[in-house]
Amino acid sequence: MNEPTIFTKIINRDIPGQFVYEDELCVVIMDAFPSVPGQVLVIPREPVDYVFDLPDTTYQHIFTVAKTITAALDATFDVSRTCLIVEGYEVPHAHIKLYPMPVTVTALDEVIGTTTPADPTELAALCTRIKAAL
Repeated sequence: MNEPTIFTKIINRDIPGQFVYEDELCVVIMDAFPSVPGQVLVIPREPVDYVFDLPDTTYQHIFTVAKTITAALDATFDVSRTCLIVEGYEVPHAHIKLYPMPVTVTALDEVIGTTTPADPTELAALCTRIKAAL
């Protein structure tokens, strides 16, 4: 990729983001356009467009991190479960979206596509709560 993706800019701190977790292979940030409160993105540092083109080590790692973050989401929010979707169409940088599903929601399609920009103060507060559960 020639141009840095928006995720690369966030990872490099060129654009602000609420970081829940980070290590040498990936970051986890609050989704600035969530469908549900607490929605996060697990993003490999390497800007690979298609998740199945990631190196095996990175691929396995982001799913392991997603599992760890899911435990924190489940402990932080009143959820029936946390859903996982692998994304990559709107941003040419593979990533995983984790949706902590409120107990009042019975299907993912009830919330997908209903995104609105999140309040930065609310994102910061939710980020702090999730970090505390890690």
